[in-house]
Amino acid sequence: TPRYAAALGHLLAAGRCQDLVAAAEGAMDWCCGQVSDHLTSGWSCAVFNMKDLLVLFEALAPFAEVARYAGWRAQLQAPTPETFYAGHRNYLFYGIAAEALRIRLELSDRIDYIDATIESELPWWTEFGMYRDPGDPATYDLTVRQSLAFLLENGYEGQHLEWIRETLRKGALTSLLFTSPCGVAPCGGRSNQYHHMEGMTAYFAEHQAKQAWADGDQALAAAYRRLALGGAEAVKRWILREPYACTKNLMAAEPFLGQDGFGPHQNAHSGYGLLGANLFAGAYHVANQDIPIGSAPYSVGGYMLYLPDAFHRIWATAGDYHLQVDTRGQSHYDPTGLVRFHRRGVPVETSLNMGIVPNPNYNMPMEKAPRAVALGVGWPCDSGWRYLAAANRETHEVTVETIREDEVVEFTVDYHGPEGMEVHEHYALSADGLRLACHVPGADRLRLQIPLIETDGEERSELDVETGTATARYRGRAFTVTVPGACKAWLEPWPAPNRNGVYRVAVFEIGGNSAVCELSLD
Repeated sequence: TPRYAAALGHLLAAGRCQDLVAAAEGAMDWCCGQVSDHLTSGWSCAVFNMKDLLVLFEALAPFAEVARYAGWRAQLQAPTPETFYAGHRNYLFYGIAAEALRIRLELSDRIDYIDATIESELPWWTEFGMYRDPGDPATYDLTVRQSLAFLLENGYEGQHLEWIRETLRKGALTSLLFTSPCGVAPCGGRSNQYHHMEGMTAYFAEHQAKQAWADGDQALAAAYRRLALGGAEAVKRWILREPYACTKNLMAAEPFLGQDGFGPHQNAHSGYGLLGANLFAGAYHVANQDIPIGSAPYSVGGYMLYLPDAFHRIWATAGDYHLQVDTRGQSHYDPTGLVRFHRRGVPVETSLNMGIVPNPNYNMPMEKAPRAVALGVGWPCDSGWRYLAAANRETHEVTVETIREDEVVEFTVDYHGPEGMEVHEHYALSADGLRLACHVPGADRLRLQIPLIETDGEERSELDVETGTATARYRGRAFTVTVPGACKAWLEPWPAPNRNGVYRVAVFEIGGNSAVCELSLD
């Protein structure tokens, strides 16, 4: 109900849906009652609900009867942050965002609580302006940065003001480099593949566009506006439909597929679906529409970004192509290796939009893949075959070297792990696609596993696997793989689902200790 309340608040603030005022007032009555019932209980929902309620509270000021509005004010003024809010890490930032709005609406004066909370979390920020929630999930970096932007949009002027401005500046520049030309946010970690990720990005990008404009950097401001609107355009295909999809799949027969944190029989539509709506609506209210929309770095390409000490991911963009490599996967969320291969204008799941794991910590109500799958290499071992995708961040060391960043982005990734594990990868990304070369010293043969989309729940692909080539034809586009020197090729008999749908895995066997594959999207 609170996220429904916030959605109504954003609509009313935009002059829309005034026929829903009575419903909005009923939602406020119920939600404020919940606040009064949990004043001292350390309620886990408080950090989320308070901010949402305040959005509607402010929007209802012109509509509500005076006595009723005064009652809500008293209920929203009553909580003490230390006893009302609960949770840690990213939860704390939702709480201080709510507190900043309470201060602006003269419901609180606890800027000291905001300052102390920020101080306690300073060790978890990187030099790239990114926040490290446990496990380095992409979503919870984005949500915390959105919360900091929300603080500034609501008038925060506490002792960390300049630190917030600089951190948001650095983080926004990082986002310009790791966002796909397709507009979608990075994969990695829990709560991924929901549209609220692009909503979070849109909010802080619109905020940062205004800062860059005020600083006189018009090109950068226009790039941030492109970043914000690119995300909104990317998710239209899932949200502008009836019924809408709150995650990046259309598995109507399995409506809980890919969702986490809501239980096997609960749908994230109300929680995360409305969160995405509220974030995009908030970005609309934050935006300065007079700032023109320009080109983002991904409009041009020719660069890569590697985060070695936290997040452990590589992003590269060249021409219309983009990739993401997870150099230290997490067994319940992400494999190690090439987990994303995109081309502008091609549905993101056509090749791979995120990796595949056999034991996901998100809901997967169907047969799971028996092994971790990324686009990458495997080699013989005593127990059969070992794939790089199965390595996790506790088992190996990584060295990354950038070779060139221009019309071709070229780099190497070297892995060293237990039991003599040694894998060398060479990536060359260009306007023609990707050439990936793999070398495993001492191996007498290799296998390359290539996931191919089977269905997103609505559309089914046509798959063709032959010795040395594979093609997935899907939604009018084609993902093509060429493996020179392959002596065998087959399609694994099992499905390989992830949050985006169901994949099949093509495997190519090559004699010797080196293999090359060429990937393209058309």
